[in-house]
Amino acid sequence: MKNKIPFIAKWGLLFHKQKYPRIYKQKIDLRGKKFVLINEISKIPHEERKNYILLFYADEKHFNAYYADLNEKRIKTLQEFYAICGLDFSTYPGLDEDENIVAIKRIRKFCSFCQQHDILCIYNIVWTSKESYKVAFSNVEKGSVVIISTYRLQDNDDEVFRKGYPKMKRSMRPSIILCYGKPQKIMEKDVSKGLVIKVPPRFELLKMEYTKKSGQCSFLENLLTA
Repeated sequence: MKNKIPFIAKWGLLFHKQKYPRIYKQKIDLRGKKFVLINEISKIPHEERKNYILLFYADEKHFNAYYADLNEKRIKTLQEFYAICGLDFSTYPGLDEDENIVAIKRIRKFCSFCQQHDILCIYNIVWTSKESYKVAFSNVEKGSVVIISTYRLQDNDDEVFRKGYPKMKRSMRPSIILCYGKPQKIMEKDVSKGLVIKVPPRFELLKMEYTKKSGQCSFLENLLTA
C-alpha cells in the first residue's frame, strides 16, 4: 500500500542532529534506461518517462521548488519517471562549511522522503571537508546504487574528491557508482572493474536522444551489454 502523500513535505521532521535520514538500498535496473535533466523534461512525453532517470544537475532555479515547495503535483511529476537522482544543491569547498553541510542535509532529506513515497531515488553523494563526511556517508544501506557528479571539477585529480572518495566507498560499499561527468583519476580502477559507470553529461544526453530517434541503443545499454 502506498504511503499517503502530504500536501507539502515537512523537512524539519526528517532530520535529527545525531541520526541522519536512512537511505535505503532499492532495486535499480539500469538496463535500457535513459537520462534526462530537470530543465529538459518538457521534451519527454509523459507516456515515455518510465524509461528515464531524472537528473538534477542544472542551475538551482530549475529544481529548487522540488525542495522549497514539494507538493502533491511535483511528487506526481517525480513518480512519472523510472527513477530520480537526489537534488544537487551547490557546495563550495574552502568556504563556509556550515552552509555546505546544510546543502548536503537537504540532499539527504529529499532522497529519504522520496524513497518513503514509492519513488526510486538514487542518492546523489556530495562531500567537501572531513566535517561533511558523517552527514554525507552515514546511515546509507550497503549495496545501494549511488551517483556522483564530477562535471564541475576543474582538475582530474581534485584533492577534496580524492580524500573523500575512499571514505565514501568504505562507509557505503555501493554496488554501482554512476558518475555524471569525467571520472576522476582515483576512480580509474573502479571504472575498469565496472563499479563506476559513466553517465553522459548534458550535451551528450541531447546527442543520446538523437541516436534514440535513429534506432540505436542508449549509451548505458551499450555499456551494460558490452
